[in-house]
Amino acid sequence: MTSALATRLCGSDDLYKGRGPIHSVNYICCHDGFTLNDLVSYNNKHNEANGEGNRDGNDASWSWNCGAEGPTDEPAVLRIRSRQVRNLITTLMVSQGVP
Repeated sequence: MTSALATRLCGSDDLYKGRGPIHSVNYICCHDGFTLNDLVSYNNKHNEANGEGNRDGNDASWSWNCGAEGPTDEPAVLRIRSRQVRNLITTLMVSQGVP
């Protein structure tokens, strides 16, 4: 039995039958202005500054703040965030397909 992660790392042939991993585009963040740092720093969107009352954008960002919402000086949180960034970049780089 193949794990879900292994299937995704190998190009998701179950979703793209016969097309091969070259047809797979791999990315971590897909929203304008939502960076990798944001992905590990926020649980919720914070779009207050653009005048839309935080109503714009998707609420499902799949992000995790690692224990503190937004910027922090907490060493334990910063260590987890740094590890998460390395994990995500490593996963992107070892995945078959176009990074």
